Amino acid sequence: MNRISKKPELWPIGHITPYELNVKKHEREQVARICESINKFGFDVPIVVDKHGVIIKGHGRRLAAIELGMKEVPVIVRDDLTPEQVRAARLADNRVAQGDIDSEILKMELEGIENLLGGIFDAKEIDFMTADLGEVNADAFVEDMDKVLDEQKRDMDDRARRAAEERVPLSKAFGFKDVPASAQIHITRLVAKAQQATGLEGGDAVAVYMAAL
Repeated sequence: MNRISKKPELWPIGHITPYELNVKKHEREQVARICESINKFGFDVPIVVDKHGVIIKGHGRRLAAIELGMKEVPVIVRDDLTPEQVRAARLADNRVAQGDIDSEILKMELEGIENLLGGIFDAKEIDFMTADLGEVNADAFVEDMDKVLDEQKRDMDDRARRAAEERVPLSKAFGFKDVPASAQIHITRLVAKAQQATGLEGGDAVAVYMAAL
């Protein structure tokens, strides 16, 4: 029976695998801020992984843990999710982090604790957050935001292209390592038919042929 961990488990940092197509990038400056937050407040938000130990949420926290030399980190295992739900959870986590902020409540929350946020937010960011955000001209950010979104799209497209061009063992693609000897002739015929139809060779021919069916 699948489960959701009710309490975090301590895992060796080396047992946690980053998701290779994670769409959110973590610059060194951001990782440094996460390190500062962990140093000041502790590692109280576990990394969330799927049943294979691949990160769903917490790529930045993993990088920070490595930077801090941590041997173990708290982990929650979501082995109850399907692969599709895992992918959706990753994207949802990145999306919800971009939600709107109530500026008035933010100013109240920041009052008197600015000194605790040093190293996590720089002085300009704190000044910006405590300013009257209603007076900020939002149009001034549109050009830069469009540029950032374009760069992110190009990066995602590039990652997807590289992933599509990677070679994988046939055993991984088909899900089995061998077949009965009696089936060999049928596979040989399939490969020959694919090569004739596509003009390609071997696995490339089969991949293109099967995609067209």
